[in-house]
Amino acid sequence: MARRRAEKRAALRRVEALLDGLKGRTKDDYDRRRSQWQGYRTLDLNRDGELFNRLVALDFDYLLSQNFAAGTRVLSDLLPQSVLGRAQNGHGYFTDEYGTSLRFPDATFERILSVLEASDPNLKGHLVRQRRGQRLSRFGKWLFERLDAPELELTVDGEPLLGVEFLGGLKVETRPFVTGLVLAGFMDDWGYRRTTMLQHKRTYAGLPFHIGGGEILVVDRDKFNVCGFGDTGSTLFLDDQMRTLRDIGVVCRDQKAHYAFPEHDHAFFRRGMGDGVCDDLALMWVGAHHGFDAMLGAFVMDAIDTYDKFLLTMTWGGFDAALAMELQGYFQAREDQPLVGDREILDLIFFAAKRNFPPVPLSSSHRRLIQVEPDAKVPTLLNHWRFLQGEPVYEIKLGFNRIPARQFYEAAWQRFQSEGLTIPEPQFSKGHGPDRPRQK
Repeated sequence: MARRRAEKRAALRRVEALLDGLKGRTKDDYDRRRSQWQGYRTLDLNRDGELFNRLVALDFDYLLSQNFAAGTRVLSDLLPQSVLGRAQNGHGYFTDEYGTSLRFPDATFERILSVLEASDPNLKGHLVRQRRGQRLSRFGKWLFERLDAPELELTVDGEPLLGVEFLGGLKVETRPFVTGLVLAGFMDDWGYRRTTMLQHKRTYAGLPFHIGGGEILVVDRDKFNVCGFGDTGSTLFLDDQMRTLRDIGVVCRDQKAHYAFPEHDHAFFRRGMGDGVCDDLALMWVGAHHGFDAMLGAFVMDAIDTYDKFLLTMTWGGFDAALAMELQGYFQAREDQPLVGDREILDLIFFAAKRNFPPVPLSSSHRRLIQVEPDAKVPTLLNHWRFLQGEPVYEIKLGFNRIPARQFYEAAWQRFQSEGLTIPEPQFSKGHGPDRPRQK
């Protein structure tokens, strides 16, 4: 009986979303920043909990209704993370009828799931975290069992790798695929980003080069919450402050200890102000230099970074960075040198930095990269490959900012020109004509 009531509530939410569409609100109205500033209101979970619960359910159902290259089971574990970001920043359904952002800065992943589990008991917080972690550990085990093979079939336990449908059954050459994994595994590393600013002092336009970034660290949740930091990604933490946080036990020290939720969690500490890397450009750079298989490897590592944010068991430095280090060590032992050199990692970061020239104010999330946008016939990641191949790209909008494809791909083309790499000038399609199969 309770399950039937939950299903009815979910159906009513979908009907409400449909009615919103009939009133003239388009999909993008709930999925992008308003074109005109409408202001914002900061709300509180205790005071405005009923409104929050309603908006979470609507936003999740809206996202789940979009066209993704993944099944519902995978999306159910992935999309609550998107809902969390939208709740904290007042995006998507977290707006009122006047376009005012409704921000819930105290929203948490667990609170989002506590709303969603009312309709689906499989969305209990510990179950979602467990499945996300199992997805990563299965991939790591699968990969190291096959590193000596010349080719990999991107199917794990009979399912597409990470549940991404266009990866299922696809065969890739192992070395380029792993090269992409390693490159993407280090592109967010703060040490490499700082070194990039020493190596590349000027942008392609000759202006001073700068990039922001930070560190993902394991924290004691109780001590972290007592400090009341709020968003540690928006505040700069200096070396002395980080030492203090380690001394008082907020940030954990022992790299070999076992850390698990809810006693511990990952937290991002900003170490340099400024914009970071455009993930789209980074994946395209990998594809342009090493081919399609490598671009898929970079895409998989970017997905790992997404899932790693909310797990039951913490990996020191993050699962992505730890995996990249382990892969480098494997090739160092086998070939007496790492698979990827430091200089190539620095060049990738420099090319993909948002504030290089031309500026690119977007970075597609994993869910955006696997989404088939309106007027497109392929997910955004494969649209990027079409661009690198000189094929017409679909005129979609990209990232949260909904940047038009023409603006983005023309900027990407200019960057490749500045680097001296020949990429065909972008051509654009309105979505007509047959799809072309993947080319290597």
